[in-house]
Amino acid sequence: MTGSVPFEEALAARLSLFKPSLYQVNECMEKRPPRISPGIAKLIKRLRAKNVDIYLVSGGFRQMFKPIALELGIPPENIYANQLLFGNSGEYVGFDPAEPTSRSGGKAIAVQQIRQMCSYKTLVMIGDGATDLEARQPGGADLFICYGGVQMREAVARKADWVVSDFQELMAYLA
Repeated sequence: MTGSVPFEEALAARLSLFKPSLYQVNECMEKRPPRISPGIAKLIKRLRAKNVDIYLVSGGFRQMFKPIALELGIPPENIYANQLLFGNSGEYVGFDPAEPTSRSGGKAIAVQQIRQMCSYKTLVMIGDGATDLEARQPGGADLFICYGGVQMREAVARKADWVVSDFQELMAYLA
């Protein structure tokens, strides 16, 4: 996406091309289960031991992140992602436009909502893309950590407060 079309319009157009049914989503999850970056489970476990709340904020789909959240011990209500909507027979009927992540600038909005709702003194965003970096703005994340363990995006890394290539670097800091 070049940014010439608002995210919500691009999302709607792409989904309308293939209209994924609930069956297809479930089949995809079985055949290609989500992979978790090495070290993230240990990092989250350590953060949770320090009573740190963890949220997943993604432009992806809630249906894909629920199993990851469950595996990592993150409550489903701490997932901010797009919600696919299905009819009674499992047919695709759209996506929830009320989700902040369904719109341009949505991750930043989600982080601002989290901050307002929970009155956190400090909020840190870890991500690898430009939309993750957008969360570091007034009322949003105080610190942005660029994670380059899957793919390093130099433009994002240059603007990050901290750059790590694996989660062990963060674990060492928390020790």
